[in-house]
Amino acid sequence: MWRGPRIAGRRLYVAQIAVLSKEGLSPKEITQEYESLTLAQVHAALVYYHANKDEIEAYLAEAAAEYEQLLVESREGKL
Repeated sequence: MWRGPRIAGRRLYVAQIAVLSKEGLSPKEITQEYESLTLAQVHAALVYYHANKDEIEAYLAEAAAEYEQLLVESREGKL
C-alpha cells in the first residue's frame, strides 16, 4: 500500500510518480498514464522527491522488503 506525501487534490502519491520516473517514463508520459495530472503536478512531485529522496527511497525499500516477505510466506503456504 502506498503512503507518504500525496499530490495536492489527488489520490496519487509522490512515491508513485518517482517510481514511474525511475522506470524511465518522462513527465509527459506520466501525464499520459494519469490523464488527471498536469505536467506542473508531475514536475512538483519530482521536485519533492529529489528534495526528500532519502526518506522516499527508505519507504520504497521497506515496501519492497514487505512485498518480498509476503511472496515467501505465500509460497510457503503461510498466508
